[in-house]
Amino acid sequence: MTEERFNFGGSCLFENFPWILGLVFLIASIGVFFYFKSLYIQIMSLPLILLSANFFMGTYVTRNFSKTDNMTLPFVDLFSSDEDLILDAGCGSGRATIGVSKVWKNGQIVAMDLFESGEDIASRNLLEENLKIAGITERVRIVKGDVLNLEFEDNTFDAAISVLLVNNLGKAKLKGLEELFRVLKPGGKILIIVPTFSLQTFAVMSVFSLILTSSNKWQFLFEQAGFSLLDTGIINFGKFFLLQK
Repeated sequence: MTEERFNFGGSCLFENFPWILGLVFLIASIGVFFYFKSLYIQIMSLPLILLSANFFMGTYVTRNFSKTDNMTLPFVDLFSSDEDLILDAGCGSGRATIGVSKVWKNGQIVAMDLFESGEDIASRNLLEENLKIAGITERVRIVKGDVLNLEFEDNTFDAAISVLLVNNLGKAKLKGLEELFRVLKPGGKILIIVPTFSLQTFAVMSVFSLILTSSNKWQFLFEQAGFSLLDTGIINFGKFFLLQK
């Protein structure tokens, strides 16, 4: 039994999206250079070629990121005891849930997501299969839910994790953070991972990475929600934040 058997869904599109964009920009640059006779317009093919190279490099980055040995969580002091009840908010197909189970051998995990049908990254079927492969089915309770309206009582969880979820909430980021704060017990900690601008995100998203929420903005939102920042660092495409209620 190995990690290579896990299926976290969405990997084909994730890995090939930068390559497809790179090919589009390469074709566009060739078209501009050979179709137009004006030197001034032909010069426009140069930035298109640079964007193409950027996205081809992004393909290398995403394919390395998708390897199981790169699917890790940062080593942080998240748990208060071996019997903690942990919430994985936006669990998807279980990558973070399984990661937590490797370093925390007891207690229970609540894996929550909106869940989509089929083989999407947020597929409940994929989650159930991955939990079975990992041998942690009995330790995980699967719940369908929305982070903007969590159906849990106040002060329910000892700890929580949320990987690449709150960054997708748009203008409702603060609302989602406030809900996560509400369901944590006093003194409880949460590990949040979000994409931020870096060379890796630029390789994958090019100029679009410039619109990602900055680390300073995230810290401002965490403070507004009531959290205290304990630790922060770089991981994969962004940053991790260890927060405490």
